[in-house]
Amino acid sequence: MTRKFKIALLSFVLANICFSTPVHAYIDPATTTYIIQIVTALIITLGVTIGVFFTRVRLSIVELYVRFSEFFIRLFSKRRDKDGKSSRTSVAERSAITEDLSFRRRFFSAICVSIAFAFTFIVFGIYELYMLNIESFNFPLNLLFPYVLLLGASVAILLTIVLVLFRGRLFTALISLVFGILLAGYIQGNFLNRGLGILTGDQIDWSTQARSFLGNTLIWFAIVSIPFLLKALKKKVWSVTIKTVSCLLVIVQIVSMFAIYSSELLTPKPSNRYLSMKGINEIAKEKNIIIFTIDRLDNTYIRTIRKGDPNFFDRLDGFTQFTNNMSLYSQTFPSVANMFTGELHLFDRPQREYLKKTWTESTFIPKLRSQQYASYFYMEPGYTFRDASDLEHIADNVVENEIRIRTRDALMQFVRLSAFRYGPLFAKPFCWTSTDRFGRLVQLESIEEYPPYLTDDLQYYEQLKRNRISIGDHEMKFAYIHLHGSHTPYVMNEKAEPAAPGTSSAIIQTKGCFHIVYEYLDQLKQLGMYENSTIIILGDHGARKNDTKPLEHAIVTALFVKPSGKAGTPLALNSAPVSTDHFRPFIYSEAGIPHEELGKTYFEVSEDSDDVRYLYHRLIKTTDSPSRLLIYKINGDANQFGNWELIEDRVIDY
Repeated sequence: MTRKFKIALLSFVLANICFSTPVHAYIDPATTTYIIQIVTALIITLGVTIGVFFTRVRLSIVELYVRFSEFFIRLFSKRRDKDGKSSRTSVAERSAITEDLSFRRRFFSAICVSIAFAFTFIVFGIYELYMLNIESFNFPLNLLFPYVLLLGASVAILLTIVLVLFRGRLFTALISLVFGILLAGYIQGNFLNRGLGILTGDQIDWSTQARSFLGNTLIWFAIVSIPFLLKALKKKVWSVTIKTVSCLLVIVQIVSMFAIYSSELLTPKPSNRYLSMKGINEIAKEKNIIIFTIDRLDNTYIRTIRKGDPNFFDRLDGFTQFTNNMSLYSQTFPSVANMFTGELHLFDRPQREYLKKTWTESTFIPKLRSQQYASYFYMEPGYTFRDASDLEHIADNVVENEIRIRTRDALMQFVRLSAFRYGPLFAKPFCWTSTDRFGRLVQLESIEEYPPYLTDDLQYYEQLKRNRISIGDHEMKFAYIHLHGSHTPYVMNEKAEPAAPGTSSAIIQTKGCFHIVYEYLDQLKQLGMYENSTIIILGDHGARKNDTKPLEHAIVTALFVKPSGKAGTPLALNSAPVSTDHFRPFIYSEAGIPHEELGKTYFEVSEDSDDVRYLYHRLIKTTDSPSRLLIYKINGDANQFGNWELIEDRVIDY
């Protein structure tokens, strides 16, 4: 191993020192285990360097012995000149490196680079993305990973075959290009995605990143040029570098895989239980409490719809719209869990720990069930709960069943996600994906009786029209139905039909969600069960601009409430300063349970009340700023941003 190569290898390892990023409820393409990989690379490099040092010492002693022997042989040999000529010729022959490598040398170089390429971008890339965002996927890795290994092996074999078909300068150019892309992709995926954010479904405004596109492209050009420069400098250094670094990348990533697996073993694994669609179209004989959550339902959407069609909400007879309602959080996590349990989360502990504790220890739903209410939750894991087994004592639709996935679609989505992570910035718009696409990978038809519930509004609406609501065996029932709602991506029109890309919007999709709710309410009326049902339509949070900057305008969550016993009266408006904290007392009051210890209900807060409310807004980590929690105090009408005061800005450092 030459001195130049050792310097290049050490420089490559040291250049990889950077900052880590946290795991979020949504898929985070910047999440990486690079620290483990750096430590592994340093240990390997240090070991190799020490080994090379002692090998050099040993070879120096041997070479010194050979030189002395040669000197004495030449001193006493009559054929000194002839031997010297032969020696010089031999040295020249040994130092000559032909441009056209042998098949064996081409094959060895090609297979090293090909394995590293396929392993990094397919095998390790998909494995790490899954394991570090495990809360965002509703199926176990063992359903997918064997096919990932098969795909990775196929790519490595095909790439090796293609490379070894070429010879001479064309071979060295092609393998330099593949190695350069491998190197650039590895650095991009581990260290250059820090300002990318998380894939929540929101489209990324790439037009604002023109400078970043240029800078990132120049970085890629510089990195891809490295093997070509090494080739021009010295071919032996080039050959050793591409083989050694390729092997090093595979080794450090294998170590990282074992580290991830070991760390996951220390935490409880998700069970094979899930929240199913069991009973989704059944209502109770006597009393029903039905909650429709329309994700990201903001007051501004309601005002815009009403401005365009003043009569749009007239079908909500018996309802009261609370125009000054606040969620405690600006994101689904931990808003939904907090709504049902009252447990605050200040982002000072892991998400999985909070979700498990809050669902298993809360007494809100158990007390409701003690009054003979059956309770059903229709929501997806990840941002609302960690493991369905944590809800087994409060959700009657938890089932245990074998889950199958659409293997081909799953591979395509994960390869796309891996490409989004490892690709250069200018290529990322073509690889964009979102969390909801992964939720649809479960093969529902493989579970005929009780398939898992997915937040797919189009699918829910179709089955609602097809199967229709019926009266079941329960006397009383509580049901929570979480719709994808006003959240991106926008895939639905105002009639709850599939929309062509680019034709829908937050407003159109919100109208489509109410079209679904209206269908449900119409079926309730046809069964004669509308008046004695308690129905709430609300958002889990309002619509924020992004997850990286402080708020620039108010985010107020829409809320419509129909108490039991009301029907046939026009929609009323109420400007009382209410919040999520009034949800639980209202549910208890409707169920006939004393609620005073939980506080006031929605209707017990007067419109002239001066109650203070708060909003906890999490900002994710960016290149320029750490993860932060902004706490806002709202005094008065929450729709007026002048009534908002930022009272605390704390760094999230867990």
